[in-house]
Parts: sequence; C-alpha cells; structure tokens
Amino acid sequence: LLDMSQLLMKDVVFSYLNGFSLQRINMTIRSGEMVALIGPNGSGKTTLIRLAAGVLTAGCGEVRLDGINLKSLSRRDIARRVAVVPQYFHIPFAFTVREVVMLGRTPFISALSGETERDHSVVRRTMELVGIEPFSAHPFNELSGGERQKAILAMALAQEPSLLLLDEPTAHLDINHQVAILELVRELNREQGVTIVGAMHDLNLAALYFD
Repeated sequence: LLDMSQLLMKDVVFSYLNGFSLQRINMTIRSGEMVALIGPNGSGKTTLIRLAAGVLTAGCGEVRLDGINLKSLSRRDIARRVAVVPQYFHIPFAFTVREVVMLGRTPFISALSGETERDHSVVRRTMELVGIEPFSAHPFNELSGGERQKAILAMALAQEPSLLLLDEPTAHLDINHQVAILELVRELNREQGVTIVGAMHDLNLAALYFD
C-alpha cells in the first residue's frame, strides 16, 4: 500500500551533550492533519520540531517526509516542502516587513536571476493573507509582538510549504493575538490543506484549535 503519511518518525533517538534525550519516538502525521505536540517546557517539543524540519539529525531511526528520508534531501529541497515558525526570531538588521517575508522565498530564488515577479506576487499574497500588508514598509523590529508573529508566519507561508511546523507560535502574546494567529493557522489547514504540526503548552488553546 502507498504510504500516505506526510511526516513519519520511526524509532527516532536523539541526544544532546548535556544528557537530555528523546528515545524511540514513533509518530505518523498524515497529509492535511492539524496536530498539536503537548508538553511542559523542557520536555522536548522544540527538539521534535527541529528533527521534523531536518535542522537536527536523529542519532538512530529515521525521519521521512512524503516517504523520503530527510537525510537524502538537501536543505533547499526540505525548505521547499517544510516551513518553520520558530519561538524566537531575531533580525539584527533594519529589515522592513516585506524584506523579512521575502526571506521565505530564498529556497526558490536563483543566484543568477534573483527575485522574479512570481516571488513578489507570493510575498504580496501572503502578507495580505495574514493581514500584515499595511505594515510592509515598516521596520520589522518596531512591530508589536503580535504583528511581528504575523510577519514571521507570512515569511513561512512564502515558502509555499505543504507542512508547516509551529514552535509555541503564541508564546509571549496576549490572548487576542494568540487567537488571531491560531485562527489564521486553522484557516490555512482547512482551506489550503496545509499540514500543521504545532508545539503547544496551553491545553485550552490546543483543544480549541487542533484536531
């Protein structure tokens, strides 16, 4: 039978030098699902997200994306399929919101031809989708926490991923912005079929928005 899972972890083991480890993780996320990883801080949720994104490599076992072992894919190939909204995102330069969102097109931009009209079109569309377009010319670092998180989400969506990984996407936000972000994410899942895996510690929000 054809394996319909989009993300598969089989007997995954990963250890840090400080001794913390994940042992024999088995997980199947099917295409179109919206799944929350639940647990307290320090339980390994972020590590699991990084393994799924190919940022970390399992010591044992395998991580498969659409049936393909992540180890056989280049960073560019992975970035064309998987996008991550991290818990912390720091831009040391005075980038505008539009420039930050354009970073999401990096896996598709050729060093020779540069940004194309399609890249500009995708960036415009994703900014409109998350409601950040009016701030496109504003410095990213001067946005409020909620608007900044929307810009990071737009950057991830500019990758046009089939799998979106969220690492505590509502951390440090007030309740209004938490709801706005999760409403957006659920809409993406329902209307565009994007598979969502989100690390959460808030059980109420997880129960409300995730399958």
